[in-house]
Amino acid sequence: MNTTTKEPNKYLLLSGDAERQKLEVNFWLISLMALLLFIAIYTLTLLLLRPTFIGVLLYERGFTQFLVIYLACFVVSLTVMKLIKLQQESLALRRSWVPQTVTFDNPRSRDLLTLQNNLTKHNQLLPIRCSRILGAYIQSGSRKIASELALDDSTFYLSATDASYSFPRVLVWAIPLLGFIGTVIGISQAVNGFSSFLEQAGEIEQIKEGIGTVTSGLAVAFDTTLLALLLSVLVMIPLVLVERMESRLLLRIDIYINDLVLPRLKERSDNLDYDGINQSIRQAFQDYLPNPEALIKPAEIYAQQAAENFSQSFISEMEKLQQLSGNLIEQLDKINNMSIEERSKFLETLDQQLNVNRELSQSMITEIKHIQPILEKLSKPRLITFTDSEEL
Repeated sequence: MNTTTKEPNKYLLLSGDAERQKLEVNFWLISLMALLLFIAIYTLTLLLLRPTFIGVLLYERGFTQFLVIYLACFVVSLTVMKLIKLQQESLALRRSWVPQTVTFDNPRSRDLLTLQNNLTKHNQLLPIRCSRILGAYIQSGSRKIASELALDDSTFYLSATDASYSFPRVLVWAIPLLGFIGTVIGISQAVNGFSSFLEQAGEIEQIKEGIGTVTSGLAVAFDTTLLALLLSVLVMIPLVLVERMESRLLLRIDIYINDLVLPRLKERSDNLDYDGINQSIRQAFQDYLPNPEALIKPAEIYAQQAAENFSQSFISEMEKLQQLSGNLIEQLDKINNMSIEERSKFLETLDQQLNVNRELSQSMITEIKHIQPILEKLSKPRLITFTDSEEL
């Protein structure tokens, strides 16, 4: 293995799930579930189906039947547990684990560190893988290393998935083998019974008993093979479907990471020696900046001078403000006096105008009184006499 594939491995311990066994199931729990299922099957058969063909098939066809049933229960229990775990992991794909509001420009940003810590707290595979990728990006600052870690994770889980189904595949393969072993045992019983039958074929009852021994051995041979082949088919099909579901789940997780997480990571330039630059900056600060103790006394002097200057400027500004307020008060007094004078002048003018109007009104009334008799005289009618006509 080259160094590029080894380098990301050192980041695996940075963010939880170091063993990377999120899709594994507990072997002892599966064994216990298989035992309980085995006991339940034989108990129900004994209580309900003992006289039937199924009861005879399970109880009277040799020890291989018990082994076949238990191995089938083990495969069924493992399949069910795997299915439950895959359903939980599939629900995690519906959530948005990496929000769009988080920026990846600065690998050491507080938001990115918080996101990585929050993802580590979850138990699903997708947030754990995203947390490991972000942990590698935070530690290295390189998108390339994070991508290599994601590829290493994907390869590991594909291999782990294939390995996790190797044992149930062996069990599925062993079930028909046990059936064939039962077949051999049954045929052996039939052959032994047939040889005994030939040796003791003197009486009819002995012949019947020998034929029964031969047929019972053949029944064991065929029934064990029948049960083993039937159970191997019944448990193999769900197991293959669950294995296919797990492979598709891992593919969907890889697509999520490659489409929504890795493109947002920023790649730093490989031409720059960031460690050397950081060391140079620290050395420059140490060489050209004075010690903090040397800066305390000048800072105190500067603060004292600044306080004095501020107090003096504040006092001078307050004096200017008082002077301006005094000038403003004087201007307001002048304006008030002018307004009072203008008001008095206005009132005098108004009184004069009222007197003039009063005089005009009196004169008009007097004229009307003089004109009124004349108007009354003119308004009275009179008779025209002869003298008047002559005059006319």
